Amino acid sequence: MHGSFGPIELIVLQGTSFCNLNCSYCYLSESSRKQRGSMSLEAIESVFSRILASPYVGETLHVSWHSGEPLVLPPDYYRRAIDRILGLKKQLLPHGLRVRFDIQTNGTLIDASWCEFFKDYRDVLGVGVSCDGPDFLHDAHRHTWAGKPTHRQTVRGMDMLRANDIVFDIIAVVSEKGLAYPREFLNFFRPYAGRIGEFHFNLLDEFTGNAPSPAWTARYAGKYERFLESLLSEIRSTDDALVVRNFSSFFEHLLADAEGAAQRTARTLSRPFKTLNIDIAGNVSTFYAGLAEDGCKDIYGDGRGLTVGNLLSQELEDIARSPKLQRIADDFERSHRACESSCEFASVCPGGYNLVKHNRFGTFEATETPECFVHVKTFARVMLQDIERSISPAHPTPTA
Repeated sequence: MHGSFGPIELIVLQGTSFCNLNCSYCYLSESSRKQRGSMSLEAIESVFSRILASPYVGETLHVSWHSGEPLVLPPDYYRRAIDRILGLKKQLLPHGLRVRFDIQTNGTLIDASWCEFFKDYRDVLGVGVSCDGPDFLHDAHRHTWAGKPTHRQTVRGMDMLRANDIVFDIIAVVSEKGLAYPREFLNFFRPYAGRIGEFHFNLLDEFTGNAPSPAWTARYAGKYERFLESLLSEIRSTDDALVVRNFSSFFEHLLADAEGAAQRTARTLSRPFKTLNIDIAGNVSTFYAGLAEDGCKDIYGDGRGLTVGNLLSQELEDIARSPKLQRIADDFERSHRACESSCEFASVCPGGYNLVKHNRFGTFEATETPECFVHVKTFARVMLQDIERSISPAHPTPTA
């Protein structure tokens, strides 16, 4: 096996795959999002007993309920789940492990009982809300199963969190349409700045087809470049407390010492067991944070995507010896080497393009894809140009 395993830093736990919304860009299949099953508390206890007894646990562990709408399950489910996990931690690792939880929600189901729960567990639990900004952007993709808009319900949930003095994170998806409205996008979130702990946006993957033309990709990159430049300018012009994690992470990466930089490479970020994704049936994948897309289901000939085992029936040490896990690690290693040998942006790439390369070109040893040209290279160019302008005599004010 290339490199070391873990230590486990993040567990993405799917309490349920069911969702009350039908967002157009969701990576989970429609059929899975209609299934109302959930991971039982007994299954959670079994899974975490195996994880905490394994040699792959480090000093901290972050558990995130995601991939489905967590709030369709009642607050008491999470009270009992958190208490059981913390009880196991106290029993198996009484010293030296810090456990933190979070719930990523679409915000539409937040009410007084949820706010009470979030406050009761605020010392160990965070909450993140998925919101794409103003209504004309949010409602273009985030709607109910009946096709109705959801922005009002999401804002109502955010307003309840703010009224109850609950700090929450934001994840926003920016579509091609949204790239034309950077000021409106940012200004929507500013009234919540005092309560937003971490703000992060993801660029919607709109690279349809197997080979978008170079001209189309260049136009898209130009739109993204202008969007980023406008965001940076807007942030510089105000003194509010809204910190965009995309930008701060890049600066942290750029300014890290050798040891810190080594922990941020694409290879390190996708190290086996650094992240564990566990679905409601106990199936486990790793390498990426999040359940794998159905689009790569048969990439290893078993119809199971990147799934490498099941924690309801196997020990983590047995999963670590999986021949399939070895195959994936070998493929990803070839992918990383190819990029490192040919790409000038490899040192600042967060990774996550291994499967994209294979799906587009049929090999892990491919290099540039339209996705990484826009998401990584265009982003890095804009950030580096902004730094150069900020330190030049003509632009003495540093970027916020």
